[in-house]
Amino acid sequence: MPSLPRIFTPRRRRPDEPALAGPLAILFWCACGITAVPLAGIFSLIAALGPTGAFSAVVDSLSGQSMAAQILRLGLIPQLALFIWSLSFVILTVQRSAHALLVAPWLLATWAVVTALCQFGIRNAMAVDGLTVGDLAALLPGILVQTAGAAAFWGYMREGDRPRRYFSRGTPVPVPTPRT
Repeated sequence: MPSLPRIFTPRRRRPDEPALAGPLAILFWCACGITAVPLAGIFSLIAALGPTGAFSAVVDSLSGQSMAAQILRLGLIPQLALFIWSLSFVILTVQRSAHALLVAPWLLATWAVVTALCQFGIRNAMAVDGLTVGDLAALLPGILVQTAGAAAFWGYMREGDRPRRYFSRGTPVPVPTPRT
């Protein structure tokens, strides 16, 4: 019995070529998950309601002037920003593009700012008398944690040895020296 030819032959990695491993691999696979979940939700909605039904359901839930519609809109904006970051990080990582060292930190920093603004917007929509110092105290710990996470990612992508080696395809990337 004849055997079928191999369709795909795996590419051999050179020993000196950096691999996707360590924290960079964890970030990549988390970004894959963040990208996959909204897509699965959209495809599930389309499978259950059909394309026109899914479109109508999304438009109906997002339109309107009710407080629930406002909160839903403000809650989806950070989700969209995080989806854009994760999708771009996955694409740039698969392509091993050196642009990831610049684009990914900026997109995550944008997400942190958008998230903070939307959290204040949601709290303002729910507050009867507007925002108070108590609202700031309630939101500040979460915002600080998100900002610290974005800053850690920024520092890792800008100063980390593995990202610089991985995204430059093994060629050394010059490290900017701080001005004194």
